Amino acid sequence: MVSQTTEPATRHAWPTAFVLAGAMFLVLFDSLAVATALPAIGEDFDIAPATLQWVVTGYSLSIGGFLVLAGRVCDVWGKRRLIVASLLLTAAGLLVSGVAPGLALLLTGRVMQGVGAAFAIPAALASAATLFPGEPWRSRVFSVVAGAANTAGLAGAVLGGLITSYLGWRWIFLVVVPVAAVAVAAALAFLPADPPAAGPRERLDVTGAVLVTGGLLAVILGATRIGEQGLRADTVLPVAAGLLMLGVLVRWARRVPHPLIKPAVVRSRRLISSCLAFGAHSSAYAVIVVVGSLQLQDTYRLSAAQAGLVLAPVLLGALFSAVPAARWVRRYGTRLVVALALLLCTIMLVLVAAASAHSLTLLTICLVAWGFSAGPIYVGLTRECIGDADPPDRGMASALFESTTHVGGALSVALFLTMLGAGAPYRATQLIAAAVVGASVLSTLVIMPRHSGDRY
Repeated sequence: MVSQTTEPATRHAWPTAFVLAGAMFLVLFDSLAVATALPAIGEDFDIAPATLQWVVTGYSLSIGGFLVLAGRVCDVWGKRRLIVASLLLTAAGLLVSGVAPGLALLLTGRVMQGVGAAFAIPAALASAATLFPGEPWRSRVFSVVAGAANTAGLAGAVLGGLITSYLGWRWIFLVVVPVAAVAVAAALAFLPADPPAAGPRERLDVTGAVLVTGGLLAVILGATRIGEQGLRADTVLPVAAGLLMLGVLVRWARRVPHPLIKPAVVRSRRLISSCLAFGAHSSAYAVIVVVGSLQLQDTYRLSAAQAGLVLAPVLLGALFSAVPAARWVRRYGTRLVVALALLLCTIMLVLVAAASAHSLTLLTICLVAWGFSAGPIYVGLTRECIGDADPPDRGMASALFESTTHVGGALSVALFLTMLGAGAPYRATQLIAAAVVGASVLSTLVIMPRHSGDRY
């Protein structure tokens, strides 16, 4: 089940691993940090809450909409080039947001950050698979990257409020700019240069890029509006239009010689099972973080800041469990580790639903326990789905995998908020998420190859 040790394709293994992890951390730090600063931004610019939400929504749309395009650009243009370019774009977006005199420029900066994150994420994951071709380094690096992603969310949630309170909301963006500059220098120093193309450079499928980007943007936008305003013609229409564009994309991919998404990539059993499991886990994350925050404020009368503190250990649990996950995957195989982690996720969702009617202490314990399922799921699935792809397609495999969390998360939030708006109890959303994750346990055991570790 475990492959023989293979040396990393780089002389500076740990510095390279931390550069990739640092890129993930930088582009994801402000995803939660800015949420804590929304009241201060609204007061400074005199903006209504409904309009202010676009500071968060614009960022989320940019990541989800451009991920798949970024995956193909990564494979065609080069991983190191894309990491450096995305970090520069992120730094520029941070600077624009930090000095913005009004909402328009702030939103521009947030979109720049989202696009930078969309291009950095598949490039970092694909680089991890390419530069660390065998064990134990491959699972080690994915463990470090997973820890960085979870740390970014935790640090953003905790430090965002502190920075806003003592320095002002603009410093949430400005403090990261010099760190991003250092990250660019580190990437140039430690990441190997992209090899020259063996033949003519593959042309980018422009039509496919328009279809997939437009389709994903429409689906995520529509799902977001459904969650905010409910099921209406003007909120459902973008989702329908987006699904239609994605359907046209499937037909288009069969007609062109170099489609944006190659059919061979999406036929991989490892990719299919990983995307299904990750999408289900995103549904669980939505019900824990988004619905959980609402429940803590509504049922237990906590403030938004207090609810954030209660949920912070959830991310901490994910961080701690990512550390031993690499060793578990090497010893027992991805299929078993991920299936057991998904089973733990399912059980804890059921217990969260049961505990919500009792004490806050019991509910918090269940939330923290749920967090421990996240580390093995992310480490195992990222390692699994990217490793099965051919090296020229690893950026696309990474992008397809990551896009499932944004699309699945947006649709889940829309469903759960619609249910709550219709009068459903909180536990109903938690039990539905538990059923979805429980189904993913079966899909993982049935679809994912049994001896997946043998390939490495």
